[in-house]
Amino acid sequence: MSEKEELRKRFIKIRNDLLGKDSKSLIVFNKIIEDKDFKNAKRVALYKSLKSEVNTDYLIDYLLNNKKEVLLPRVVFDDIVFLKYSKGDILEKSKFGVMEPVYNIANLFEKNSIDLIIVPGVSFTSDGNRLGFGKGYYDRYLNGCNIKTIGICFKEQICDYIPVDKNDYKVDKVITD
Repeated sequence: MSEKEELRKRFIKIRNDLLGKDSKSLIVFNKIIEDKDFKNAKRVALYKSLKSEVNTDYLIDYLLNNKKEVLLPRVVFDDIVFLKYSKGDILEKSKFGVMEPVYNIANLFEKNSIDLIIVPGVSFTSDGNRLGFGKGYYDRYLNGCNIKTIGICFKEQICDYIPVDKNDYKVDKVITD
């Protein structure tokens, strides 16, 4: 097992075993809505969280209630794309168990039109190195573009060291509880 696989397994277990995720998620939410990049963004890409992750439903509702555009990812072949999401839109469960918007080319957004992406991760270092789920979707999407990024996780998911290679994308900042 590689070092990344070992770390991934360890931090998924830590995240799955955490208590008080809802109150911790509210702390993350309150920190994000005070962030200047978040405040300035008109079009925010984020994701529907899994049960064990920081709950992103608060952010999605906040963005929609404040007339900002919400973009959610969908895996298409070997990449992710971001599609506009509106309250009540149908979401489908992906093969990874993630809720994704139904693919509709009219709702597809180009990278250069996104102001901010809230990036998921299994673990982060405090300076922005990220350990994802191992498929490289976000790394491929973000490499070579100039979009502000925020990684979110619980403080227990912060790691001192994550091995990185040339394809790994470093987020601009990490927000925890």
